[in-house]
Amino acid sequence: MSIVSAIVRILQQWDELKTHFEIARRDERCFTAQLLYEMFSDKKNYVFLIFLKHILGEVQSVNKKFESEVQDPTKLLNDLVSLVDSITAKNIIPGRKLKEGESLQNHLDPHPYLGYEFEKEMQHCKIPQEREIRERCIQFVVELAEQLRQRLPDNVKVQKKMSLLSVNECLNQIKPGILELAQMFVTNEEILTRIDFQWKKIHYMSWNQTSNTLDLWAEIASYRDASGENTFCDLSDLALTILSLPHSNANVERVFSHMNIVKSKLRTRLNLKSLNAILTIRYGLRRHGSSCHTYKLPQEVLKKIGTLRAYEATTQQPGSSKDEATLYSEEEIGDWELADLE
Repeated sequence: MSIVSAIVRILQQWDELKTHFEIARRDERCFTAQLLYEMFSDKKNYVFLIFLKHILGEVQSVNKKFESEVQDPTKLLNDLVSLVDSITAKNIIPGRKLKEGESLQNHLDPHPYLGYEFEKEMQHCKIPQEREIRERCIQFVVELAEQLRQRLPDNVKVQKKMSLLSVNECLNQIKPGILELAQMFVTNEEILTRIDFQWKKIHYMSWNQTSNTLDLWAEIASYRDASGENTFCDLSDLALTILSLPHSNANVERVFSHMNIVKSKLRTRLNLKSLNAILTIRYGLRRHGSSCHTYKLPQEVLKKIGTLRAYEATTQQPGSSKDEATLYSEEEIGDWELADLE
């Protein structure tokens, strides 16, 4: 993602950067400035960056979807597959479809179209090494497509069925069965039968949350009929289990980043229980759309602040009195008080 931003900024300031390094090499006799000036003077590099800007822009767009905190997990895999197919189609013969595991090298288009801006710039600049530049661009796309195809999961065809849980699919009267997807998570035949029945009648109900997949399944999970029972409990449990699976490591990386912010060099004595509690509170507030400035503590919690009762262990040893209940150490109490103040 940072590479795309850097390429866009370089192209926007191409002439300015070229002039800057020309002055630096002339006045300061800098060897690095001389090399950079020669690179900016070569039109081949300019045209190649134009090509990279659009190709990497497509990859960045899909990458942002995986890193987003607000996303529809039922569409992520389809977006990734569409990216692989679109990049692969740029270099192969039109109408040719590759088989699974088949190499792109055997089906390359001898004269591929590499984008409007690239083709326009090539006609305008009339670079003698045009064939060399095109070959370089083609090899880059081939390598990128191969790398993306290797990163697709092995059971990509089965995982595509996750799109069945989207709003448009599950509420459609004509839809594929869900048993193939359910069998990946459920082995009990009785539960699978109930899931199949619930799947086939879910579109007969009138639901309010029909614009967001996660909100829809949360509404289905909380549904109650006239007798107070949820007639879609098995199906909703399956859907929420699938939708809760991590689709990227972005959330894990965020947790580590927040952990480093909380447990800084000035708070190295912060123990694991305190660290876990602070992170749980932070993510709990974010999940409910609140913050430490707007959240109102209950009165019973406010009364315990500053007293040992706030740090008493919730469990009591058998045979011991209330006064003998296990307390946290003074070091842990101090850490928690510092966390409250901060």
